[in-house]
Amino acid sequence: MKYKYTNENIQKTVRMYAKCFRITIGMLLLGLFLIALSIYRTYSDIYVERRIDFDNIVQDDKTIYTYEITEPPVEIYEGFYAVRTGEELILMTNIDDEIKELNTNGYVKVKGVVRENKSDLVLFIDSLNYFINNGYSNKESTNYSSFYLSCDRIDFRDKLQKDHGVGMAFGIFVLVLALIWEVVSRSRNAIKNLRPACGSVRYTHQEIDDQANLPASEWIKDNEVYITPKIVIGTNMGLTAVEYTDIKEICVKKASHTRSKPSRKTYHTYKVITKTANNRRLVICDNEKIDWKLKATIIEKCGSDIWTEE
Repeated sequence: MKYKYTNENIQKTVRMYAKCFRITIGMLLLGLFLIALSIYRTYSDIYVERRIDFDNIVQDDKTIYTYEITEPPVEIYEGFYAVRTGEELILMTNIDDEIKELNTNGYVKVKGVVRENKSDLVLFIDSLNYFINNGYSNKESTNYSSFYLSCDRIDFRDKLQKDHGVGMAFGIFVLVLALIWEVVSRSRNAIKNLRPACGSVRYTHQEIDDQANLPASEWIKDNEVYITPKIVIGTNMGLTAVEYTDIKEICVKKASHTRSKPSRKTYHTYKVITKTANNRRLVICDNEKIDWKLKATIIEKCGSDIWTEE
């Protein structure tokens, strides 16, 4: 069960990281959903079997249609075949490899997109006569001769990029934003807050709350740290509680950073790392400066020889 802190500063910090974590999860889910949706739609476009409706055919139709061929196609024009699929005859092209497979296996599935015959009059006339000779009406023959199924190789990646690239790109963009947000907000601290990091002496949520609420405890705002009579409590790198008697060493690591435009100024952060009696390394805080009270208290409680700076 999630513990509700009564200490105002800890409560505020815990709630802030929980809110940031929910935003991170929301962005991750949105990004993954958009990517999954784009992949699913591409899969559906390619692998769901569809038939051409010649009565409602649309020009520049990008739909992929699937047919099973069991009878040898008839070439009625160079590279163009009249293919019987059940009771229907369809004009197809780019099926040379499929014909070889048909001759070997006795059947083959073809996939392709509809193309309109806009300029080849000879193809139109030859196919029109073929359809009329096979019992189609003039109107039906005109429809069937005006369009053909082009069975070019269909690549999943190309289909994804061309037809669903926007959703895919936006999903990736949202995931990148989620990563940036996580780095900036440190939202993963919400997970760390569920089980405070401790050294050889473990403290519960209730004990940390009680220590922070002691009259003698002091909140170091610049470092988001509580110094209490017994323990030091860090909050900005996930809840961390370390007893003074458990501290063997304090190491301060300095890191240089460059601010974003337009200033491009260099600044430094200081990560305070404690090594405990059970050899655990715990980060107390990571800020642009270290409050003198924090350093003074730890040196007073633990001795000056344990504090080192890199």
